[in-house]
Amino acid sequence: MNGSIWGAVGELVETGDLSLERGIAEQCAQRCATFLDSLELLRTQALDLVRIDGLGHLPSGVALARKFEQKASGGEYPLDQALADHIAVVEQMRAVFEKIAANYETTEQSNTHAISAIDPGR
Repeated sequence: MNGSIWGAVGELVETGDLSLERGIAEQCAQRCATFLDSLELLRTQALDLVRIDGLGHLPSGVALARKFEQKASGGEYPLDQALADHIAVVEQMRAVFEKIAANYETTEQSNTHAISAIDPGR
């Protein structure tokens, strides 16, 4: 989770210094998955923006079209890069929430085994 704030949050989860109420992590991971679907759709739709037509053949129209095209892709921090960056962060978020949920599952299994060892009839 390479240096982002979510990488630091993930480290807190790994050390056991961060947890959420039962079920909340799963809900957050699901919301991240839904948001990722939306971002992927936007990224696909953004491909339609890399070629702008309809601004005419005059030099000003061609220049304006080129400027808009560069905002979509190829310019200084274009839309396609911004969406890719957002997707990467949301994937990191989802991984953190999934780790929290997995920790609950591991703890639950550990507790079940411990109780079974004390009272084999359970």
